[in-house]
Amino acid sequence: MTAGTDKDDAGAGGPAAGPLPRAARSSQPEDDFVELFAQVFGIEKTGLLAPEFPFLDIDGTARFIDFALRAADRKIAFEVDGPTHYQAPDFDRSKYEDDLLRQNSLIYHGWDVYRWTDHELDRHPERVKEQLALFLERVPGLLELDDFLPKQRGAAIDLRAHQQDALDWLALIRHEGKTIALLEHATGAGKTVTAIEDAKRVGGPVLYVAHRKTLVHQTGREFARLWPDVDHGRIEGGTWQPERHVVCASVQALSNRLGEIPPERFRYLIIDEAHHAAADSYRALLGHFTPAFTLGLTATPERPDGKPVLELFRDAAHRLSLQDAIERGELVPIRCVRVKTNVDLSKVRFNEVQYNRQDLETTITVPARNELIVDTYLEHVRGRKGVTFCVNVRHGEALAELFRERGVPARSVSGAMPGRERDDALAAFARGELHMLCACDLLNEGWDCPDVEILLMARPTLSRIIYMQQLGRGTRKAPGKESLLVFDFVDNAGRYNQSWNLHRLTATRTYGPGRLVIAPENRIADEDARGPSEPLVINLGVWTERLEEVDVFDWQSTVKDMLTVAELELALAASQDYLRGKVLAGDLAPDHDLTIGSRRYFYFSKDRKPEIAQRFGLTPVTAANIRERFLAFCDEMDMAASYKPALLLCLLDSVDDDGCVSTTLLTLAFRDFYLARKAAGLPVEKPRARMARVDALSETDIQRLMLDMPFKKFAQRGFLSHDRDLARLRFAPALWGRLADADRERVRTAARTAIERYFDNGRG
Repeated sequence: MTAGTDKDDAGAGGPAAGPLPRAARSSQPEDDFVELFAQVFGIEKTGLLAPEFPFLDIDGTARFIDFALRAADRKIAFEVDGPTHYQAPDFDRSKYEDDLLRQNSLIYHGWDVYRWTDHELDRHPERVKEQLALFLERVPGLLELDDFLPKQRGAAIDLRAHQQDALDWLALIRHEGKTIALLEHATGAGKTVTAIEDAKRVGGPVLYVAHRKTLVHQTGREFARLWPDVDHGRIEGGTWQPERHVVCASVQALSNRLGEIPPERFRYLIIDEAHHAAADSYRALLGHFTPAFTLGLTATPERPDGKPVLELFRDAAHRLSLQDAIERGELVPIRCVRVKTNVDLSKVRFNEVQYNRQDLETTITVPARNELIVDTYLEHVRGRKGVTFCVNVRHGEALAELFRERGVPARSVSGAMPGRERDDALAAFARGELHMLCACDLLNEGWDCPDVEILLMARPTLSRIIYMQQLGRGTRKAPGKESLLVFDFVDNAGRYNQSWNLHRLTATRTYGPGRLVIAPENRIADEDARGPSEPLVINLGVWTERLEEVDVFDWQSTVKDMLTVAELELALAASQDYLRGKVLAGDLAPDHDLTIGSRRYFYFSKDRKPEIAQRFGLTPVTAANIRERFLAFCDEMDMAASYKPALLLCLLDSVDDDGCVSTTLLTLAFRDFYLARKAAGLPVEKPRARMARVDALSETDIQRLMLDMPFKKFAQRGFLSHDRDLARLRFAPALWGRLADADRERVRTAARTAIERYFDNGRG
């Protein structure tokens, strides 16, 4: 929403007058947002941002979200606003009211909306990062916008029959491809035993979740009795044992640290008292985990609101992957033809998730490439119903005109069209009166025409989600539809700015024109058995006689399981930027050196930690040495300000018996420490230090300083941590449990001595 309009190229096909089109705007604020997002969540997570994501407002007008993503059951919109049209003399009341309608529409449709100005991104980046962490760190995982994918299949049974009958039924529905089941039971009907026996059949690991502690403990004992040959653990209260084969957890304890468990950790998930599934905590964990099978247990198959519990499960659970949905026959197989062009994308500016729009339009919308797109359709699939995805409205209109000139009934559709005109075009396409739609973002989401057989991917995109959404417009099943045929137009690009295509999406390295890329295994095996010497003829007029290797390099996947240099420093208890400095000096070689624009990111394989620790004399903090390392760190008390010892004193005076304290309470204690010095006529801090003006700082300012400076030094070494929502700070349990009263007094003495020494040296 950066100081412009929602409609891409509003002047082309829309009203003559209006705000500047998106393509005419600078993308620097958007680049800044993506960079800050990467700093908070990791650069690999930027791939989950969907830029320029389409939606319809309450009047049916097509709009675009600057960046969208989904997190558990939440849809989240990030907007970057240019303030100029809200200020005199350029204030535009109609634009202001239109923005309000736009935001209200997002909220009405269930979006969480977060907005910043370009000024905030540029001048107050740390504040924006803190807000991002606050808004999203409670979310257990950031997910893709995969609305077009099928839901998990499920079934329910009344467990008043014999337990063996229930077990046989569960085995049968799994054989039929169902992945969610609901056991409806009367009290005492043996549902726990049935669930445990079925979990044993599937194998493991297994996660059992309940709302009440008594159920967690009771079921844990039953698991131990019936399945004694595996290890058992709990997630409840202060107990955290997610690595065990069978884990029984309270939903409350699990929700607080859900993001610390990989989604694929458990193969079998049991939800007891499943009628609670509508609660946010249950919806979050159902959306986070990706088990092979989910079993709900309930005595109340219908909720008071009338919605069946099974449907709540299906709505909340993660969607099937594209691969799984096609292999199970939920969606059609996909074939691919790669059409190579000589268009050079190497000069197109880009950030991690999108190309610069002006650069892309200038580079891509050339007559020769447009001719190639139309020729490809006419040569291979003339007369078949298809969609061409275009760079923007102008590109779509130019291609539609070219298709019509060559005898193909075609129409450009976009958010710039009046709603009725757009609906008429889509209806004509559905009736078969049009063979081709040329669209930009409009059809990415919220439109479905199952008999689409052809997709022409003529718009390069760095967004995996945008590519997936476009792909989803053609994957629905329809009578007589053997497969979806995708034409990927592959332009010349570097390794880090190559656009998404089907082979890169699926990591399929071998390519033969028109061959199946995603299909049930038996169908791919049948085609592979033909070999490259026997041409494969498809009824769509495409044939393949050769196979070739495809570079499917995907930097997001490459670094997914690696450690960033900051994470490596944390794991080895090194000072901030210590190892980064070694890399820049040439003393340490990363396993992956990623350069995007002017930014460099360094990644390391996890198995290199021992080697790097030994080489640079670093000793990772472990449960065995954490007490000694903490006491030594406090004794050393290397400091450029008084903040570190002050924080220690406030912590030890504020924490509860579990070593925890609310962030608000600690912030007030930290503030009062300096206010007391000022009231006593003592030096507060160095004149230029922010805490020297403690009485002029807000509580938020002090909390930000406390978390950024002294707290981070302790957290980096594993001594302290905070909850995901920043509500509470805590000593590491392994440390707190080992600190005797004498140790705590020793730390207090070291902190007081350090403060006296600091101010005696004239630093304050």
